[in-house]
Amino acid sequence: MNAYADTGFVVALYKEESTSARAAALMARQTAAVRLSQLGELEFHNALHLAVFRGDLSAGYAALKKRLFLEDVANGIFIIMPVPASELFAKSVELADRHSARLGTRSLDLMHVAAALLLKAETFFSFDERQRKAAKLERLKVKP
Repeated sequence: MNAYADTGFVVALYKEESTSARAAALMARQTAAVRLSQLGELEFHNALHLAVFRGDLSAGYAALKKRLFLEDVANGIFIIMPVPASELFAKSVELADRHSARLGTRSLDLMHVAAALLLKAETFFSFDERQRKAAKLERLKVKP
């Protein structure tokens, strides 16, 4: 399965959330590396730092989770793939024009759907309902 993961899905694998068990179960069935964009990489790191800022995680625990994520990238669980910014923004604008007035999608959510499309993903991993709807309308299979 050629899959792309939204940041919220990835964060749920490293930080305890209500969706963590579902994310882990889906990843346990994965046989190929899950694609991430550089945007997803940035958002993952920032999510951990924001959790420290909010007092949800200690700095040491966040650093451990970051190391575990980087190990998973090194071990081929995830692959971080570049997407040219001009293509990413152009595709995101197209998606906004098609979906935002009806779905209420946020810019960063559309950027992840755009990245998945540009990276030729067939499946999109996300827990965000609006983002999932946009991905489905773009003919991506959505899980979990």
